[in-house]
Amino acid sequence: MKQNDSTGKWLLSYLYVTLSLSSIVLVEPSPYDLLLLILILLTLGRMIPFSSGAHAPVLLLILFSTCNLVSLYFAKDPVHGLHYSMITFYLIVTWLSIGSVVYRFKEQAIEKILNGYVIAAMAAAVIGLGSFFHFFPFSEVFMWEGRIKSLFKDPNVFGPFIIPAALFLLLKIEMDGNGGKVKLLMFINFMILIFGVSFSFSRAAWGHLVISLFVYLQFFRGNLNKRLGIFILLLFSLIPILFFVTASQDLVGLFQDRFGYQEYDNTRFDKQRESMETAFAFPLGIGSGQSEMMFNHSTHSLYVRIMTENGLLGFLSFMIFVGLSVRKCIQNMSKTEGEQQGFFVVILASILGLLFNSFFIDTLHWRHFWLLLALPWCNFQGSIHHTFRKKVESS
Repeated sequence: MKQNDSTGKWLLSYLYVTLSLSSIVLVEPSPYDLLLLILILLTLGRMIPFSSGAHAPVLLLILFSTCNLVSLYFAKDPVHGLHYSMITFYLIVTWLSIGSVVYRFKEQAIEKILNGYVIAAMAAAVIGLGSFFHFFPFSEVFMWEGRIKSLFKDPNVFGPFIIPAALFLLLKIEMDGNGGKVKLLMFINFMILIFGVSFSFSRAAWGHLVISLFVYLQFFRGNLNKRLGIFILLLFSLIPILFFVTASQDLVGLFQDRFGYQEYDNTRFDKQRESMETAFAFPLGIGSGQSEMMFNHSTHSLYVRIMTENGLLGFLSFMIFVGLSVRKCIQNMSKTEGEQQGFFVVILASILGLLFNSFFIDTLHWRHFWLLLALPWCNFQGSIHHTFRKKVESS
């Protein structure tokens, strides 16, 4: 038993370090990928019991993978298509690996993962904001046309990545057990992440943030007085930032430009319409990663890409898998309370925000998307029986 406990602690610590480096993706393979490959080898034996406990999503992912391979028969560039599919398969295996750890260690693993995730998000946000205000040398490396991309290759990935960390910090601020100074530090970090999302100037990320915050506030019933205090503190914190933004004509112009309809939106929607017409002509798909070659443009939509490249069956298998993950998250919310319940509210809000984001950006190969989809699949059955037994005994 002690050996199992020590192995568990070592594995969770390793996962914590891995997630702490998850925002460094300017280089390929990223440190996160290299460490995850080792984690996959370490958790091969644990994937078997996890697969038996989550057989429905595993079967759906096998079907989705099969559709990826079958669609390659119609690919214009099979080599590129195979490479694209291999990335998808790798992310599916990371889902299995992280899911197996979460399945065994439950809330301990979730908390370790989210704590590590916050470190990665804070590092990305601090570097991004520091570059935005030219506090660091070589700031242009972490910027893209006036927008923060930080340690990512695209501002549209940076913004959504840090949203789950902001929600987790908000949960920690609302929970009891932390002193005033600790909560103030968490609030400052929360504001840094919110500003990071804002200055990514990603319209999809802005919508993602609004939806995620709305879901969090609806499902996690926090103390009303605390929330009012947080809201007042948030308003006072925003006042100097608003003065700064309105004083800069460049920033005002950038915000106005990003809030408005972009010229390339016409091209985006035209290509999506063309992609859907092609999807009906090729019900088995045109092949993974072929959209850019077929239409000379990205689909800018997870749903359109999967439907077009992997066919109707591939689209349905993936979407049902996502739907089962959301349902599992809601089930765990109903079985837990307090901070444990808050974990699943954060996960649910993050996933739903990402699903909105996916209407405008192809998110299939986003590492943190697959991470979030793995977190609901923990086994809380023992905890539920224990709670039920305590209620029976007390009555």
